[in-house]
Amino acid sequence: MKTNNKKIHSIQVAVIGGVVVALILIVSTLLMGQAARKGTQDAVRSVSLLYLDELAGRREQVVADNLRGRVTDMQTALEMMTEDDLSDMAHLQAYQSKMKRLFTLQKFAFIDENGLIYTSVGTQTGIGAYGLITAR
Repeated sequence: MKTNNKKIHSIQVAVIGGVVVALILIVSTLLMGQAARKGTQDAVRSVSLLYLDELAGRREQVVADNLRGRVTDMQTALEMMTEDDLSDMAHLQAYQSKMKRLFTLQKFAFIDENGLIYTSVGTQTGIGAYGLITAR
């Protein structure tokens, strides 16, 4: 009977040990899964932020390049202006129409110191509606 009791006791210890090992494996697997999920979420967040920063930087570069191109266009348009283009309103309007076509502009106007706007189709007032910053 001693042998039988020893066997039963050994089996009980083995079963309890197996259950403890199984519980340790299950708990560690769950903890590792949570840690892996958190690590993955952090990595995705970091990559997303990096991508958005890069995208914003590229968009900023595109806008800056476009603006530089438009400034260059305006400088070229002003360099092309002759005294004859300023001789009267008809010549000024013809010049403005030509510059709009040449540089594919929607608007091309001059503004005098009193806020009068000279366009290719005539003059306008109401410079305040444009929110322009003027140098004086």
